[in-house]
Amino acid sequence: MIETMSGLQVKPQANLHAAVVTDEAAFTELAQEWDSLLDQSDQCVYFLRWSWNYLWWRVFKPAGSSLFLITCRDTQNKLIGLAPFYLRQRRLVGIPHVRELSFLGTGVFAQTSEYLEIISRRGCERTVAEAVVGFLQNDRRWDRLWLNEMPASSLVLPFLHTALGDAVQIMPINRSHHIDTTVSWETFRQNLSRSTRKHLTRQMRRFAESYACEFNRVQDAEQLPLALDALVQLHQARWNSKGEPGSFALPGVEELLREAARASLAQGRLRLWTLKLNGEIKAVRLAFLDNGIVHAFQGGFDPAYAKDSLGSVMLGLCIRDCLDDPDVREYDFMSGADVYKDWWAKSGRDIVTFVYLRSGLRPMVYTNLNRARDASRSVLRVVVPQSVRKAAFRMLERRHYAK
Repeated sequence: MIETMSGLQVKPQANLHAAVVTDEAAFTELAQEWDSLLDQSDQCVYFLRWSWNYLWWRVFKPAGSSLFLITCRDTQNKLIGLAPFYLRQRRLVGIPHVRELSFLGTGVFAQTSEYLEIISRRGCERTVAEAVVGFLQNDRRWDRLWLNEMPASSLVLPFLHTALGDAVQIMPINRSHHIDTTVSWETFRQNLSRSTRKHLTRQMRRFAESYACEFNRVQDAEQLPLALDALVQLHQARWNSKGEPGSFALPGVEELLREAARASLAQGRLRLWTLKLNGEIKAVRLAFLDNGIVHAFQGGFDPAYAKDSLGSVMLGLCIRDCLDDPDVREYDFMSGADVYKDWWAKSGRDIVTFVYLRSGLRPMVYTNLNRARDASRSVLRVVVPQSVRKAAFRMLERRHYAK
C-alpha cells in the first residue's frame, strides 16, 4: 500500500510530493527507481542499494515493525529523494513507549550497514530534506527519529537539522578508516610506518618461503560456495579461539552474507579473496564494491597461524589486489576501534547518530522510563560484576530479536 500526503514544504517552491511506502510489494516495485536515484546521488554506497536493504528487511525485520519508506517525487512523478526508514514500537520492561523511525539496516543485534542517508538526487539535498520533514510533521504515527550510521559529511544532514530545529541531537559514535587505492603498491608501502612495513615484508616473505601459497579472488559462481564455507568456518574458529562466539553465531548473519554474496557476484560488486597454504584455504576476506569503494565486511583465518600474522599478510594481499584493480579507488575498513586499522590507514570518516524526539505523551513516558533505567544501571554497575552484566545483556538481546 502507498499512502500519500502532500509534504508541508518548508520552502513551497521545492514542489516535491512526499508519500510513504508501507508494504513489501511496493518495496519490490521500487527496485529500479531506487538504484537509479542512488546512481544520481552523492550518497552512492553499497549499503544504500535496494538489493541490500530488501535482503536485510527479509532477514532481520524486527518483531512488530513495518516499512516506512518516504518517497519524494517531482511534478513529472520522477523519484528525487528517498528516506529508507522503518517504524517500530519500542518497549522497555514490557511497557510500550515511543514509536521509532530508523534506517533499514540498523536497530538489531548485528551491525550490518554503514554510511546510511536520506538519498537525494545530486543538488536536491535541501528540497528533499525539507519534503521529508514536511511529510513527517503531518504524520502522527511516529514519536522519534533515530538515524544511526550517518556520515558526518552528509550533504542532507545539515538541511535535516535546520528543518527540524534545535531539538535535534547529533552524536558522534564511530570513525571509519580508508586507503586511497589509486597509488602504486610501493607508494602505499612507503606511507606505512617503518615497523609495519618491515613486519609486513618479513611475514609475506616467510609465508612465500614456507608454504605453497595461492591467493585468489572469486570470479564465478562455482568458486563461491567453497569460499563462503571457508569464511564461516575460519571466522568462527578464530573468534572461538579467543573465547568469543563469532559473528556467524548470531541469527541471520550467515544467511544475509551468503545471499548478498551471490547477488553481488552477479552484479560485479563482490570482492571475496582466499589464500591457500599447501592446497588448503587458511584465510578469507569478503568485501562489497560500489562506486569504486571496496567495503571490507568480514574475514577469517586459521588461528593456528595467528602468531605468524596470517591476518596481516592476507590483508596486505587484498589491499594490493585493490591497488592493482582499476575499478577500485578506495579500500574502506568500515568503522570500529580495532587497533590494526590505524597501522594501515591514516584517513578516516566520522559516523554519527541523528536523534529527534517529538513532543507528546509517549515521548514523555519514554524519557521518564529512560531516567529510571539509567538510575538502575548505575546501581547495577556498583553491585554486579561486568562479566555477569554482559552475559545477561547478550541473553536478553538474543531473546528479544529471536521473537
